[in-house]
Amino acid sequence: MSEYGVVYEEQFRLNLRRYASVRDQIQRRAERVLADPYVSTEYLDDTSGKLDLRGCRSARVDRNFRLIFVICEECRRVPECQYCFCEGLPDKTVVFLTVGPHDRAYALKEPAAEWEYASWSMNGAEIQQQATLS
Repeated sequence: MSEYGVVYEEQFRLNLRRYASVRDQIQRRAERVLADPYVSTEYLDDTSGKLDLRGCRSARVDRNFRLIFVICEECRRVPECQYCFCEGLPDKTVVFLTVGPHDRAYALKEPAAEWEYASWSMNGAEIQQQATLS
């Protein structure tokens, strides 16, 4: 069981629904990240890309898919982090920002969704935009 709480940003939830063909792989990878977000993940500190992702991390889902997330205890120590949505959340919280093909995930954007958000579950637990406190 993870000692980390979790928050799923809207873009992550929409993309998880959008990429239904790899949803199981994404869910398994997200669970491994929650078990220990520092293992087999990459700290993003390169500012040469389209966005300044300092303070964020990425995790490989498969050859081309990436999860982009922040760990509150880590991003709070990076004043340049533009994606630290951790105000009011415990340090031991992981905020999943987005998931998708490599280039789209690192751009933190997707084309406008053509459907409204519908709730679904991840291992039987309803995905909500709130932290689960440990």
